[in-house]
Amino acid sequence: MNIADKFLNDYQRALSRAPEWVQDLLGGTSVWDVIGTNGLQTIAIGVVGWTIATLFERQHLKQMGMREQLLHDIKVSTNKEAGADAESGIMIYGSVVVAHDFFRTLVIQFRKLIGGNIKAYERLVARGRREAFIRLREDARLRGFDKIINVRFAGSHVAGRFISAVEMVAYGTGIKTRQ
Repeated sequence: MNIADKFLNDYQRALSRAPEWVQDLLGGTSVWDVIGTNGLQTIAIGVVGWTIATLFERQHLKQMGMREQLLHDIKVSTNKEAGADAESGIMIYGSVVVAHDFFRTLVIQFRKLIGGNIKAYERLVARGRREAFIRLREDARLRGFDKIINVRFAGSHVAGRFISAVEMVAYGTGIKTRQ
């Protein structure tokens, strides 16, 4: 008995204990039948997952654009000086943890093996930075500030076995100006 036949026998023996619908979904009469069926199903699930994740990402980007338009009146600066018209100030922040879906995480892991620029991870970081900045400005609006000075960003990688996520924090000093 060769390795392929042994694999098929072990696979069919394990599959025989599964429910009938699982046997129909994953069964086969030869090793190539099993590999082909399971491979095509894996590719199909990957394409569907990638498509759904792309739609959710585009929806999030559109939503961020609308939220940014509502916050255009809050002035933001990296300057450390509040100016003569400053009345009061306090540290404020916006933070977010953004993760990729499982399928993009697989692509990132493959890219790490090869090396080079990881565009999917770049998009993740940019999206996280933008969301943290929006949340910073929303916090300023909630507290009645009309200006944010000394704005800074911090980020960290959140790692797990099957997760590719970043935490982004935008912080600064919220200032109320004299009217």
